[in-house]
Amino acid sequence: MANSLSDHVKIVEESNSFRDYLLPLDTPRLHPSDRDARTHAKMVFGDPKVFLTPVARQWEKNYQQPYKGFTTNGEVIPNLWKYNAKANGPTEAMATAAKALLEAATEDESKAFRYPVDAREWRSWSNPEVIVVDCGLRMDEMSKPLRSAVHGLLKASLSAEGYTKVHTAMLMNDFLGDLTKLKNVMNADSYHFCLFGEPSDSKPWGFNIFGHHLCLNVFTLAGEVVVGPFFVGAEPNIIDEGPHKGLEVLNREETAGLAFMKSLSSEQQAKATLKGDINDIDGSTMECGRWNPADLRGLGGAHQDNRIVPYEGLSAKDMTPSQRKALVDLIGVFNEILPDGPRELFLQRVEAHLDDTYFSWIGPVNDTTPFYFRVHGPIVMNEFDHHNGVWLANALPKKYHIHTIQRLPNRGDYGRALYDEWESKQ
Repeated sequence: MANSLSDHVKIVEESNSFRDYLLPLDTPRLHPSDRDARTHAKMVFGDPKVFLTPVARQWEKNYQQPYKGFTTNGEVIPNLWKYNAKANGPTEAMATAAKALLEAATEDESKAFRYPVDAREWRSWSNPEVIVVDCGLRMDEMSKPLRSAVHGLLKASLSAEGYTKVHTAMLMNDFLGDLTKLKNVMNADSYHFCLFGEPSDSKPWGFNIFGHHLCLNVFTLAGEVVVGPFFVGAEPNIIDEGPHKGLEVLNREETAGLAFMKSLSSEQQAKATLKGDINDIDGSTMECGRWNPADLRGLGGAHQDNRIVPYEGLSAKDMTPSQRKALVDLIGVFNEILPDGPRELFLQRVEAHLDDTYFSWIGPVNDTTPFYFRVHGPIVMNEFDHHNGVWLANALPKKYHIHTIQRLPNRGDYGRALYDEWESKQ
């Protein structure tokens, strides 16, 4: 990290401008600035003092475990995810885009990114700039036509708003590469791409794309389109110069989450509030099992596929009708990434289990202080967290460094439950 625990306990950080926390360009960790992503990974993992080194070793162990699914008690709730022929997603357009992608790829490129539909590599994703599981083909190693075809597949698979969010996250990463002069490590194409299965209108297949601050898993089956897990983040979350000046990301999630917390009564806020200090960067104020060294308060991040996270906070059963609607709307903001038909079906699935859905919060409730919130039910877990600096030098969390995570519990991730149902009928 670009900070230390000693800074955490002594620093008073008054500025909210990311420009005031830029690392000096002579900082050793920014050199050599021309290193590529794989050299960078070797440098990071060659230093046992880097916090990510032991984290990544545990991730690799998690990756080797059989997939069970994200749960609240270790037991998967059966029959939550059932194929719905009314999903009306753009599977046909997705298949057309994927076939065009395959036509744009050379034989060697195709071999590098293609896997069986049920391959372990679905779970290879992680969100640091450091390569942990090196699979698929990086976009910055693709030909220009193939990179363009990847964007074509993204556009065919996501809503217009969803593609804009994904592309903006890529441009934010490119901007951070400009700020740090590490353009070979962090750029708009520094993402791995994997294609799973054979693109089809009627059979299951999908793809993922992952790298720094963007990880997206997309599964489709005859109209069903499931996006999860997905991770969107940014440091900083605004571009203030250059050709993309003015672009921002994750503002809607931040605004909607804070507005929802403010809408609760004092008694409801007390129930929603979890133990923990928003300025905690080592987990010392958190309950056991409620800390992730890579994602701080975020529990659903990379290689947490089998994690057990109990429900906490305020139950939707204890909310007014208008608050319950606002909670679904909040989940909808995270899921604006989905095309219209699948998004409508997804929110219907959420509402069917709304009584078992919880909202939780860490941090003060005001317009200036960083915070964390989680919406967690049988169908979905959305997390939003403000972070301290990694490539900026702020020791304490700031609003311009954001992580958002979506998990689909009970084997919803990677469309696995839908795939299992399909496979059982073959």
